[in-house]
Amino acid sequence: MRKNILLMLSIVFVLGSCVSTKKLTYLQEKSEQQLDSLGYHPLERTDYKIQINDILNIDIKSLDEKATALFSATEGNGGNIQITDAIIYIKGNSVDNFGFIELPVIGEVKVEGLTLAETKAKIEKELHKYFREDAVYLKVQLAGIRFSIVGEIKRPGKYVIYQNQANIFEAIAMAGDITMVGKRDVIQIIRQMPDGVKIFEIDLTDRNVINSPYYFLQPNDVINVQPLNAKSWGIGTEGWTTFISLLTLVSTTLLIVINVQSLSK
Repeated sequence: MRKNILLMLSIVFVLGSCVSTKKLTYLQEKSEQQLDSLGYHPLERTDYKIQINDILNIDIKSLDEKATALFSATEGNGGNIQITDAIIYIKGNSVDNFGFIELPVIGEVKVEGLTLAETKAKIEKELHKYFREDAVYLKVQLAGIRFSIVGEIKRPGKYVIYQNQANIFEAIAMAGDITMVGKRDVIQIIRQMPDGVKIFEIDLTDRNVINSPYYFLQPNDVINVQPLNAKSWGIGTEGWTTFISLLTLVSTTLLIVINVQSLSK
């Protein structure tokens, strides 16, 4: 009788502890879909506002080659530079602790709290003191979207995506995807805000995540993937491996019980 009870308990535990496909599948129809009149998921795009420690790539050119060289961040290198993170950090325009960047000739420009378009307009206004409006070209962009990803991810670490915009799935794909024992329905995004740091949570198993304001990454985001209970229990993630682990545990326990009973007689 005792053996039967232990066997039944182990079977129930196995069935309840395996990682189901619902916990592993992205973009399921878990709730009513938030679609527009044409059947599309509306994307909540926001204009990113520049923050302290951001790195900007500012490219200034004009018809006057000497003037262009004066404003160029790559002057003296012949233009033949292999782009690396170190070069971007050294040659890019870092926003200091007071929210300023420093440009040749122009000097300090306050950019913290501005969008890229607002920053471009502000710098152009200064450039027009030296160039005609139709004789200067200016490009202002972020020097990539830098983020960190930790927890139950195959390749945790720091990454950079050289795009103007990137979403959470691109970040996870770059890091090799979430492991079999990582929670996909409670992903934490630790985001630097103007007044401090906030932690947001999103559900990647729900298709409506596309509508989330946190679907798109921002520079300096930290993505935290928490483990499922299956990992803390130390059992397998698949039904068969879990069954083998628990069968071994139950068998060992039964042997101990039988030996103790034999010794007590």
